[in-house]
Amino acid sequence: MSRMTEEETWAFLSRNREGIISTNGKDGYPYAVPVNYIVIGRAIYIHGRGSGEKAENILSDPRCCFTVMDPKGFEITGPEACNVTTVYESAVVRGRASVVEGQDEKKKVLTALVDCIVPDKKGSVMNMDKVAKTSVFRIDPVSVTGKQHVPMAGHNVVGNRS
Repeated sequence: MSRMTEEETWAFLSRNREGIISTNGKDGYPYAVPVNYIVIGRAIYIHGRGSGEKAENILSDPRCCFTVMDPKGFEITGPEACNVTTVYESAVVRGRASVVEGQDEKKKVLTALVDCIVPDKKGSVMNMDKVAKTSVFRIDPVSVTGKQHVPMAGHNVVGNRS
């Protein structure tokens, strides 16, 4: 395992599209939910409904943790059963989430998200009625860390999901 630099971590975050946002629930329990996201500048944007546990938690307490992992299989490091380690890249972002209020910013984010997630829709018209009904949340990072495990040369990797 090695730490990624800040630039490597942002590059990793920028080339992925799915992550998990964890918020603080009113009941004291953490609440984690998978989301699609996009990086614009040094902010992470997600979208969803304006109601529900995720939205309520963000409005009540903006502190959040955003996690992305890209598993790449398992490195065989020796002949015994325990001689296996996970090959991966991951990032953990601690930050503060807020609701994006401006319709122009929401449209920009949603357009960028669609362009990246569904390339066949790139350049399609964005319906402003639907933009108005969709909530967009911005995560402003307080800290960003990344880790990775790259297999050693000559080691076999099984279950590769890339």
